[in-house]
Amino acid sequence: QNWGLQIKFVQPRDEGWYECQVSTHPPTSIFVELRVIEAAAEILGAPDLHIKSGSKLRLVCTLRQSTEAPVYVFWYHEDHMINYDKDRGVEVRNDRSSSVLVVAEAQKSDSGNYSCVPSNARPASINVHVLNG
Repeated sequence: QNWGLQIKFVQPRDEGWYECQVSTHPPTSIFVELRVIEAAAEILGAPDLHIKSGSKLRLVCTLRQSTEAPVYVFWYHEDHMINYDKDRGVEVRNDRSSSVLVVAEAQKSDSGNYSCVPSNARPASINVHVLNG
């Protein structure tokens, strides 16, 4: 017969040694070590990026140690979600392991903290400084 252990929503605290013991005579045991690797986002160029006013702002967020594609990746500028902010010229493109945020013509008001927040990984941030031409 086969026996299994399934841990749903695994957390770093679940890491360690597990023992599967069959109550035979003599008892039989198998030890398995579980190592949990936490996925994390990373924005290229962090922690600071300087660009000229009127130029294209392009931020690339990559997912490290991710075992599956995220369900979503949200981008925030100063705590405001901007994925669908077409009026500001924002465009977001996602694939399995990265997300790209583009602001067509960055203005001084586009300066500030940007965060990439994937559904399945630790978020990442970058400070963008838009400088006068």
